[in-house]
Amino acid sequence: MLCRKSLLIRPLPEGHQRNEAARRFHFLGRLMGQALREGFIVPLPLAEEVFALILGRKVGASSFPRPGSGMAGELCGVFADFAAHLVAEETKQALGKDQPSVRQAIAERKDFGYRFLVEGEDTSAAKCTSFEEYAADLGASFVETGLSGTALNTEGENMAVTVSNVCEFVDQAQQFWFGSGVCVQVEALRTGLNDVFPFDCLLAFSPAELRNMFCGEDRIEWDEAALTSHLHPVGGLKQDSPVYRWLVAVLLDMDQATRSRFLDFVSSCPRLPPGGIANFHLDVYPDPTSKQGFPRSRACANQLYLPPYSSREELGERLHEAVHSSSGHHEQRMRDL
Repeated sequence: MLCRKSLLIRPLPEGHQRNEAARRFHFLGRLMGQALREGFIVPLPLAEEVFALILGRKVGASSFPRPGSGMAGELCGVFADFAAHLVAEETKQALGKDQPSVRQAIAERKDFGYRFLVEGEDTSAAKCTSFEEYAADLGASFVETGLSGTALNTEGENMAVTVSNVCEFVDQAQQFWFGSGVCVQVEALRTGLNDVFPFDCLLAFSPAELRNMFCGEDRIEWDEAALTSHLHPVGGLKQDSPVYRWLVAVLLDMDQATRSRFLDFVSSCPRLPPGGIANFHLDVYPDPTSKQGFPRSRACANQLYLPPYSSREELGERLHEAVHSSSGHHEQRMRDL
């Protein structure tokens, strides 16, 4: 796997490592298929491209990571964007001109950093550099990420990426990343799914729909109305109980990472199911006999137990510590009667 956000399948050359990876992808396919069949999700943040490959769709250079993706191989995306720009500029400028001289002039422009190395609108960190200088300084070559990894051809790391061959580099990297380097793993994943139900059942869905069905929602979105509709106070708690109202307020203030930890704490799954909060429920119980003063959960039953806190701040502090200190989930021991 190649990234810290959504996950891509790492391309691998032929050999034992790829064969072992295929065995594990076969297991993953069976796990995902069984989860879907039983109404669960597998909370891996798999990229949409993974499901496009499973469906047999072509995945192109636009799916390379880009600057800011937090992902190995961002240089491939930079070079893909530059190669597309190069082809467009050549088409526009080369009429009546010598094509190599046009390409060289583009490679020597000092705006490469501003155009291709920054995320969004922020250009403050962009270095005034040309493609030629940038590629030479990095020592970019025909390997998996442009800097390291599997050789893309027989020359591999001995073949420097230059303005004359950058389009060739992008083509070879694309073929390895989304073709020859992952085809065995994709087929194993598809076979694993087919072991559980006929794979053809999935062909009616788009990659985005499959991603949602198998992996759940990307973002954890809720508002006060949604929380009060799907967090059910029971066991003596009511919607106007101070502890319940404080819980809703604390959940509204949580950032995405903490919301994910909270879901993991109360349900053993850090992502919302397809449909989001509308398809999630949580029973909130009072816990008047708690001696430690920390919330506890029965994740197998989506139950949260809250001690009798005296303020929203106290609840927020204790809940934050509980969800960030939780490591794994175990069946709660029933108290002695």
